[in-house]
Amino acid sequence: MKQRIKNLDTFRAIAALVVLVGHIEWFRWQLLGSDMFSKVPSGHTAVMMFFVISGFLITFLLVIEKEKYETISLKDFYLRRILRIWPVYYLVLFISFFFYEQTPSIGTITFNVAMIPNIGRLFDGRWATSPQIWSIGVENMFYVLFPLILLFVPKKRILLLLMILTAGLTILPHVIDYINVRTLRNESLSLLNNRFFYLNRFDSLFIGCIIGFAFAENHTILKILYNKWLFFVCSAIAVVMWGGHIEAKYFNDEIMSVLFAVVILNVCTNPNMNIRFENRLTQFLGKISYGIYMYHWIVLLLAFRLLPLTNTVGSIVLLYGFTSVVTIAVAWLSYETYEKFFLNLKKKFER
Repeated sequence: MKQRIKNLDTFRAIAALVVLVGHIEWFRWQLLGSDMFSKVPSGHTAVMMFFVISGFLITFLLVIEKEKYETISLKDFYLRRILRIWPVYYLVLFISFFFYEQTPSIGTITFNVAMIPNIGRLFDGRWATSPQIWSIGVENMFYVLFPLILLFVPKKRILLLLMILTAGLTILPHVIDYINVRTLRNESLSLLNNRFFYLNRFDSLFIGCIIGFAFAENHTILKILYNKWLFFVCSAIAVVMWGGHIEAKYFNDEIMSVLFAVVILNVCTNPNMNIRFENRLTQFLGKISYGIYMYHWIVLLLAFRLLPLTNTVGSIVLLYGFTSVVTIAVAWLSYETYEKFFLNLKKKFER
């Protein structure tokens, strides 16, 4: 079951490039003392966009599959996800372990090899030479559990359940923190709570699921969401907040995820908005966005090892040029060779 949704690759490309820029500036901040990291759009927020896209697309495809076959093949779904995600994940893990110096603990190695790096980071098990892989752990946990909702929950109750889960996961860390501050006063619990819910944004994934389900079912909620003024307002707020590095004190990730969801839904699916938001370049970058996301940290380590970098304009141009070109080249080469092998295997499990 292969269905392409227009304009979605552009959002993937934007998210991947924002992560790349954010991490370039993080390296410059850590190693060269630059202050630009706090002024560029947040890479963490870009990951929230990835989560919304994943929730949206996976839900749409699974709902369509269930409508067509009256069931969801969990085996085929899990194999498709494994063949898409695991090969690059383990290659990055291998390269970053054997070609760059780090001495991770046995616990850190275990968490990351088990594909739950997000859980490892709760216990200081950050994979130092490719720390961005934490988000892959979040998506893996989501992929294991979410199809069961669509498979076993009655269709008429799914949207309500998704909304309840989203609201619950959004409020829960604040409830835990409130109770802890006023009763237990346990600093370890507070740290664990903040770390877990900051990284494991299942609510952002569920926000994507809501629009994916609404689109697949042509739900009446689309009458509210398919609104050009709502679209323009959400687009403007998202651009101002993200581009201006403006963050809400509370619920920032959830606010940005809702804004992204409304924009993505309208740009990609609203028949009354004839928006062309893609071209050959953004389609290309969107297609290899997983590789850009996964390989760029390794390329950055290489750049700071090989290049004579300072805070001069020429040096900054050199860093951006080297990192962008090499990352995109590696992601493209990976996609066309290594990943294609597994993608062809993946087709055997498409319905």
